[in-house]
Amino acid sequence: MDVLALVPGAVGIALSPLPIASVVFLLGHRRGSASALACALGWIAAVAVALVASVLVGESLPSQAVAGSRVQAVIALCAAVLLAGLAVWQWLRRRLPDGSPASSRWADAMEAIGPGRAFGLGALLFLSPKSLVLALAAGLAFGDADPSAPETVLVAVLFVAVSGAAVLLPVVLAVTMRSGAQRVLAAVRDWIARWGSISLVVLLVVLAVVQLVIGLVGLR
Repeated sequence: MDVLALVPGAVGIALSPLPIASVVFLLGHRRGSASALACALGWIAAVAVALVASVLVGESLPSQAVAGSRVQAVIALCAAVLLAGLAVWQWLRRRLPDGSPASSRWADAMEAIGPGRAFGLGALLFLSPKSLVLALAAGLAFGDADPSAPETVLVAVLFVAVSGAAVLLPVVLAVTMRSGAQRVLAAVRDWIARWGSISLVVLLVVLAVVQLVIGLVGLR
């Protein structure tokens, strides 16, 4: 199968500011690495479950058939419209009524979250339109290619690994660098608080363009 077709979805899921911010903020509180790791694992588990469900949907389409390809193209175009709409919505809500940059309101709540709740938080954060649309697009690519079982497992593991890399990276830094990681994590927290909402808008626009191109090419 064409592994490159799955790259936009995996990277788009990985570059999700809210779960990354949640892990980073968890690392700054007293429960530390355990809750942050649980949150990251919850996110990764949700990615895996969504991918499996999407593959089942993809396999229900005719493999290598014109009808199946056109269905995927239409879904890609719908995804482009949805992602563009989300970008507009995120742009409009990035500021508070007084015009100041929107703050990271969940940061203070992280103090009370233990590993169990953090795992649930990570899984819950995946339930965003952007992540679900990208997971569905990946599942349709699986179904259209109809790969062998070993190839399916290998590519799925790689997809989940790439999708979860960004949320695991802060935990790895905290464990390996220990006290030295605090300055890096503090800088990341400040960057997210200042630029996180804007970066999400840019990401959504890029993903919308990618899905638009995929859809238009599929309809040719």
